[in-house]
Amino acid sequence: MSLFLISSTYASFDDDYVSMVMKYASKTNEKLYESERFISKFNPYTFNCQIGPLTNPRPTSVHSLRPSDVEVIGAIGDSLTAANGAKASTILGLLEECRGVSWNMGGENADITKSVTLPNILRKFNPNLHGFSTGSGKNTSSNAVFNSANPGDTSFEMYEQAISVVKNIKNSNKVDFQNSWKLITFFVGGNDLCKSCKNSKYTIQNYVDNVRKTLDYFRDNLPRTLVNLVLTLDVRGIELLTGITCRNMQKTFCSCVFEDSFKATLEGLTKGFQRGVEDLISSGRYDTKDDFTVVIQPFMTKMSPPLTSTGAADYSYFAPDCFHFSTKGHQAAAIELWNSLLTPVGQKTTSWNLNTPIQCPTQLKPYIYTNKNSRSGYILNTLIKNWTQHTNNFHYMKIYFYIFKKKQDYIQINYIFLI
Repeated sequence: MSLFLISSTYASFDDDYVSMVMKYASKTNEKLYESERFISKFNPYTFNCQIGPLTNPRPTSVHSLRPSDVEVIGAIGDSLTAANGAKASTILGLLEECRGVSWNMGGENADITKSVTLPNILRKFNPNLHGFSTGSGKNTSSNAVFNSANPGDTSFEMYEQAISVVKNIKNSNKVDFQNSWKLITFFVGGNDLCKSCKNSKYTIQNYVDNVRKTLDYFRDNLPRTLVNLVLTLDVRGIELLTGITCRNMQKTFCSCVFEDSFKATLEGLTKGFQRGVEDLISSGRYDTKDDFTVVIQPFMTKMSPPLTSTGAADYSYFAPDCFHFSTKGHQAAAIELWNSLLTPVGQKTTSWNLNTPIQCPTQLKPYIYTNKNSRSGYILNTLIKNWTQHTNNFHYMKIYFYIFKKKQDYIQINYIFLI
């Protein structure tokens, strides 16, 4: 295939990157072993959550949203959400957008023992989930569904992606646009950082402004929505992943990491991007409506390449360019995202905790955590409010409040008795 045709087909990537892919098309990273890259061959994760009935009627507040209430899933972002190279064994495979195995949008194989993704976990709670991707293709392909992520895009393109995903959801005859609860994952920033030494427009202020503009659009145009805002990763971590092929690819698409004179600036930009977005969300800007909110998921913030038992970098989590995730990497990221959903704001991890089990909602912690319901006592008060609507035993409820205040150990016993 000619370079012109390749460049036209994958125009989102820089021409230099595509040229380098073609130059090393048949190569792979010398330190990567194919047999280690596919977690499906030795999946250590099991799903042991108890599945309750779907909420009926639908909840009216995003702060009382259970996993089973999520009916629609979507995403915007870059090549990490498009899952470029997830199944690649050579450099050429990096141009394939393997959306069906994407950590936050993949759903081509519903068997969670073979493919752990956020949609596949959610489908355990609600088999009618719609919007996940299958197979491979660009964001305009029919199998991309509501995955609008586009390789090479930066924060400057997120507003247009948001318009696209809202349009696609609104036009779908499988979605009740006004009433269905939607979960959108928003992850961008790596390309901004990788281009920041070459273009002065990639500033902290512009990044935050772009994120704000995008989130404002979602708030004003997508009802009944919770947005997962995954903080940008620190691209400097790729420096720990070596090898001749890897380094050649890395210096092509993220040369800023390797410019000594720019290292301090890059560190400042990375932390500035993260802090700027944290300040935006903590301002309460997106906590003014009962049917919309934004929750920061920070598990990429201090992420560094996983290590093997010998302390060496574990290349099995990465594609042959040592930047994009392999299938194994996508599945690890999916579990980090899922577990973050079930962790209160203020207690979420800022780095990967590999081989952590898939967490489960509980009777007393059934909701996806938001800024509001993470506050002390919020979920308990909500549960008790809901319980009173299904029982006439208000005297018991008063006793329940008293016991909770005096001795928290009685919660589970009283809850079982109540239902």
